[in-house]
Amino acid sequence: MSGVVLSAPSCPVERAGTPCPPRPVPGAEVTAARGADTVARVHADTAGRFTISLRPGGYTITARMVGVIGTTASADVTVTAGAVATVTLTVDSGIR
Repeated sequence: MSGVVLSAPSCPVERAGTPCPPRPVPGAEVTAARGADTVARVHADTAGRFTISLRPGGYTITARMVGVIGTTASADVTVTAGAVATVTLTVDSGIR
């Protein structure tokens, strides 16, 4: 399975006509869990992307922004044999 970790909001003020897309989170810690058991742990690359090799089944994928804020985002993902599951996880940047 593969995915990307993003952070949003990325601007303190969003204005019409001025895009403010989420930003990648380099080094985010990403875990894959089945129930209470963590089965894999990786870190996102400089573009916020990650890859985890998982057997078919259901998992909860959680990303944690490393640093002062340490916010998390998670999603339930089903891995199917012969297919690549993908996920985008968006953590809260803390900008208000």
